[in-house]
Amino acid sequence: MKNLTLFVCFAFVSLFASQWVPYAHALINPSVQPRTFFDTYNGVYLAEVQNVDSANLSITLFLHGTAKGTAKPDSIVLKALDRKHLAEVLSVAKGQNVVIFAGRDRPRSAAQDVLCYVGGGKFIKARMADGDWELLGDADEGVDRGSADIMFGVFNGAVEQLWAMMEDFAKDRAYFPAVPFTRFSAAPLVKLDKPVRGVAVFDVNRDGSLDIVATSEAGARVFVQNAQAEFEDKTSEWGIEGIASRSVSLADANGDGAVDLLLDGLLYLQKNGKWERTEHFPAQVKVLSAAFVELNQDGYPDVVISRDGGGLAAFVNRLHEEKGFEDWTKTLALDQEESGAGGSGYFEAADWNGDGRTDLLYLSGPGYLLTAGESGSSMASVTLNEEGNEVDFGAAAAAPIVTPGTMAVLVPNAETKMLLEFDDKVEFRDIIRYGNEIQDDVPGLYMALAEDLNADGRVDLYISANAAGSPSFYVDNRGYGSFMMPDKYAQQPTFPSAMYNQAANGLAAGDLTGDGANDLVVGGKDGTLWIATNETLKERPEEFEVSTRLDERKQIMARLVTVRFEPTTGVVGARLELLDAEGQLVAARAIGSNIGTGCSGPHQVVFAVREPGAHKLRVRFSDGTSSEMAVDLSSEEPRHQTVTVSARK
Repeated sequence: MKNLTLFVCFAFVSLFASQWVPYAHALINPSVQPRTFFDTYNGVYLAEVQNVDSANLSITLFLHGTAKGTAKPDSIVLKALDRKHLAEVLSVAKGQNVVIFAGRDRPRSAAQDVLCYVGGGKFIKARMADGDWELLGDADEGVDRGSADIMFGVFNGAVEQLWAMMEDFAKDRAYFPAVPFTRFSAAPLVKLDKPVRGVAVFDVNRDGSLDIVATSEAGARVFVQNAQAEFEDKTSEWGIEGIASRSVSLADANGDGAVDLLLDGLLYLQKNGKWERTEHFPAQVKVLSAAFVELNQDGYPDVVISRDGGGLAAFVNRLHEEKGFEDWTKTLALDQEESGAGGSGYFEAADWNGDGRTDLLYLSGPGYLLTAGESGSSMASVTLNEEGNEVDFGAAAAAPIVTPGTMAVLVPNAETKMLLEFDDKVEFRDIIRYGNEIQDDVPGLYMALAEDLNADGRVDLYISANAAGSPSFYVDNRGYGSFMMPDKYAQQPTFPSAMYNQAANGLAAGDLTGDGANDLVVGGKDGTLWIATNETLKERPEEFEVSTRLDERKQIMARLVTVRFEPTTGVVGARLELLDAEGQLVAARAIGSNIGTGCSGPHQVVFAVREPGAHKLRVRFSDGTSSEMAVDLSSEEPRHQTVTVSARK
């Protein structure tokens, strides 16, 4: 087994631990933001640390990027006047990048003549000089933590992310909101006699409107949306009345254009508008969750099942060959100890390294990252906890959370949470401590969901509570690796407390109302099935005023497009990418993640773009074929439109 050396147990020791400033909460101060520095400093530069000389208390920097101003020297030496600032010298390493804000026409003090961001929320102040610049120490030294001048919390992420923001400011395309604007209402749809387990948002009858499926020990329920946007209980008509289940997943399993159903380890194929049970693979016992997952790149959805005390099982779909499902548990090495065999836990499916194959995160024991190889080969295993200690995990959610081109996964456990960011080598690091308010400690979290919940184009994060009376956890994604807990600042709560403070087993997101904003379905442990309706767009004006702030302008200018699929294979595991006119990746999503505790999202995606204009939608289906189409998201077009993907090459 390969152990990941980047982690030290679950104490969340980071690569940037030496830069960590021990504030309990990274509160966001709207009056001190990166935009303030970009506007008020004459020069904004990116520099690489060439040398750190602890004996001479100096740092040599090479300037290699300019977002604003004209840098005269190629290199700068920051030299401390005495050894009391040795910690600032040692807070950087040779080869790392630093963002420099230099020179102001009317600085409040000479001590703020220069600010250097070195990462981990740490700013160093300096003074410009004809020769070496004078290093004056930590910018927060001597500043009261409650002061509006505190720097920690302004930005806590990677230096490269702050630099990307500065470049976007230079192009007038940056978006980094400092105030919340997300709003949901909520109402119970039904109260079941037993706890709601898995929930799904899906267009089960392919009429263009999303429906709801919920599971329970009291029996699964199907709620079909009618023409009046009401959800009618059609469980009996769909043929699954009285069938108890913990999890639910939906997809077209046999390629006939109809939506089929997976309840725990049982497959129900749709015939004449009704689901009928099949015996295409052995019935499983003690199922925790089950989902349609693409495993062999043929475009037909396969099945992965997690069993209580039985580890993961995998079955490859051969229905199109009239052979049922083939057991691939041994083929993928899921029956091995290093893959979590015999364990108990939930799983998440996503393509970590962008190779077009579905990988798995199995949250049992120490946690296992299982990476797919060539079709038919075993999965490579890496443990999250290198010491092998068991962790009381919840259910994770994966998406391009930090940047559109990079997969990340939010992993809650009984004590805290991790946000793991991946690279193309399937190596990852925990960046939870450097995302502003995502780091706040909220114990007792259960299932995570990652989706754009405020229609601004970025993936937000929601984690349900595990016990009644405990709050759930929601953060707006501000971009550049930074997150905000809106309820700290908003006059009204983002979600009604009756839903938000209740324990929930399942979460699913999808645009139920068809307005271009994702709604939530929440399965309560008390048996209540909630619909949380997104009210964000209702509060967003169609046009902005001259006095409208930049971030609000970006929200108002945003254009929304819902991408749907015609009945076709290759949808489960498909990757969708939206590119602007310059070919820059604006947003990306994958179909089939957010499995959580046994939940299912729709086979459609809502994209929001803040820079209107011509775009291109690129779809890579899970069988290796692809499709491209032009999408006009200019300001002259309606705020929300829908496109359907059908053509393939």
